[in-house]
Amino acid sequence: MTKVQLSLTDEEAAILSGYGEHFGYNLPKVIRYIISKATERALHEKTIPVYQMSEKTEEKGLQALKEHTEGKTSRGDNIDDYFESL
Repeated sequence: MTKVQLSLTDEEAAILSGYGEHFGYNLPKVIRYIISKATERALHEKTIPVYQMSEKTEEKGLQALKEHTEGKTSRGDNIDDYFESL
């Protein structure tokens, strides 16, 4: 969970509090409600940002995929053993 500290003007707080009174919500609950609806809309409209990876990272990924396809990789079942072998 991520905590956020938010500063609102008196006018913003009054507007949001007034909006929440219609539903019996206090100010924090109104803000959580608005954020959840905005998140829900972003997921529904698929407006979540997609970031392009760097060319260097893409090259490393393609190289790793090639090595895996060629059988040059091994399965790591025990993370402690893996780091001890480095």
